[in-house]
Amino acid sequence: MTRRVLVLLCLLALNVVSAIAVVQSTQKTRELFHQLQSARLTRDQLTTEWAQIQLEDSAWASPDRVSQVARNKLGMIQPHDYVVLGNKP
Repeated sequence: MTRRVLVLLCLLALNVVSAIAVVQSTQKTRELFHQLQSARLTRDQLTTEWAQIQLEDSAWASPDRVSQVARNKLGMIQPHDYVVLGNKP
């Protein structure tokens, strides 16, 4: 009978250890899932920011805008406009 009780105690101990391992594994899975969700959120925010930066970059670098800034702020004119006005270098 002692052997039988010993086997049952060992099985009980193994069962308790197994249950604790399941709980720890579940907790770790939840933590990792939370980290994954946070990383996905960060990725989505960075993707949106990158798209906005690309849009802004294309707007700043558009040929019409560059031409307008060159004329208005720098006083530049295209060479054929200079010749048409009757001015010669």
